[in-house]
Amino acid sequence: MPVEHVPVLITGGSTVGLSTAVALAQHGLRPMLVERRDGTLIHPRATGLHPPAREFFRSTGLDAQMREASAVLASSLTKFSVTTLAGDDLSKVERIPTPPEDVVAATLRISPTDVNPCAQDQIDRVLLAAAAERGVDVRFSTELVSMTQDESGVTATLLNRATDERYTVRADYLVGADGSSSRVRELLGIPMEIEDRLGNPMIHILFDADLGELIRGNEFNFCEIRHPDYEGLLLSINNRDRWVFHRSYDETKESVADYPEERCLELIKGAIGLPDLPVKILAMLPWRISAGVADAVRDGRVFLAGDAIHVIPPIGGFGMSTGIADAYNLSWKLAMVLRGHAGPGLLDTYSQERLPIAEFTRDQAVLRLRYMALHWDPRPEAEQERNMLRIADPLVTSSGYQYTEGAVLGAREELPSLEDVEQNLDGSPGSRVPHVWVERKGEKVSTLDLAGTGFALLTGPDATGWQQAGQAVAEHTGLPLGVYRIGPGAEIDDPGSRFATVAGIGEEGALLVRPDNFVAWRATGAHPEPREQLTGILDALLHRTA
Repeated sequence: MPVEHVPVLITGGSTVGLSTAVALAQHGLRPMLVERRDGTLIHPRATGLHPPAREFFRSTGLDAQMREASAVLASSLTKFSVTTLAGDDLSKVERIPTPPEDVVAATLRISPTDVNPCAQDQIDRVLLAAAAERGVDVRFSTELVSMTQDESGVTATLLNRATDERYTVRADYLVGADGSSSRVRELLGIPMEIEDRLGNPMIHILFDADLGELIRGNEFNFCEIRHPDYEGLLLSINNRDRWVFHRSYDETKESVADYPEERCLELIKGAIGLPDLPVKILAMLPWRISAGVADAVRDGRVFLAGDAIHVIPPIGGFGMSTGIADAYNLSWKLAMVLRGHAGPGLLDTYSQERLPIAEFTRDQAVLRLRYMALHWDPRPEAEQERNMLRIADPLVTSSGYQYTEGAVLGAREELPSLEDVEQNLDGSPGSRVPHVWVERKGEKVSTLDLAGTGFALLTGPDATGWQQAGQAVAEHTGLPLGVYRIGPGAEIDDPGSRFATVAGIGEEGALLVRPDNFVAWRATGAHPEPREQLTGILDALLHRTA
């Protein structure tokens, strides 16, 4: 059998692997994705989506599909505690907004997206459909057996688990998005020290039960069951008939074997408070809260992404969004190198950027786990205590971080604030580009909508030199670079020049935005030789040589 060749081979068909595939296809590449299971997982796993994940979906044209997938949970942004679900008056229980109201308000200020949760199995279905539509070669029931690499590519041996056939694929690059027990990471010999004693082990029970009438008008995201015999956490997946029940247990007294299906049914019915309720268990998954970050994210032409790099405790819901951000970061860099727009040195910046963010996010999630009561406490006193413990605001953790080195020039050394995300999103190199609603050809768009699959040079209203320089560089080099003048009456109409102010570029400056919507470089005013300056900046960022 002839050896197949693909530009990128992705192992792992869950959210991060599928996101990587969709992003690469968006850049005009046709990767191959292999997944050892026979389809996407039915377990909803995570439901929390932070702005970077939704902004990624927006950038890949999937915003409408994701909004539709998350619509069933749009009214669920609350947490409350009851003895049993049917035994308490749900209209009178104390509700805690999830996320808190101030986080919702801040999200709408910093992002063009919303805050609605969405079950991860639904996200995977949307991504899988998009990957197939865009020409990604998706192969389920296929696993990576072995791989070798040389200076020009990676040779992978794959196994079709349905037919027991082995065959070889040659790829320019390989991405391991194959989970916390990553086979790719194992083959590379990259260590990941896992801290797995962060809490008691748990049983995750996915089940069907018609509770629509019971909770109508009192929909929720999380419901804490405090009955001494049925204690656990009930999560809504669609606020109608699909739910997850989390139950922790003391491993010195019990094990997974003590939770057969019959007992799980009893626990669910007891927690709901309806002993005769028809319940169908769909799947049971034992797990425990863990934390860890791999020692490296790359070896030669092989990269890791998602849980293969970082295992992040679920408190705060940062894990899935962090993995999607890995995919967003890596995909444009691979595309630029494979299409000849950048030198291979650009790929070194993936480690420089994503590994510190993985560590920061892991640490923040562990802090929230250790001070769980503070995580849910909306009181000002709790906010003061969080600040003393240096527990970052959730939006700072998910959206307000910055790259201090990598494919950025002129980055500051540390964040201005752990409490106020808007202080961090100020146009500084290494931060995510500030979101401002502007008007383009009569259509309301965000400044996060302008980069697309290339770079964007966003200029002040009087930055004629930068505008002409950007157009000349794009024409001369063939680099995907859009040039947009933003201001009153400009191509991108911003009547109050809010973007120029927020981004710190003034009337004559410019902001160079990467395809993943991070600021690569900033000019706060005019320059006597703008074309030469911009050419040098791009050459340095993309590791290009003459």
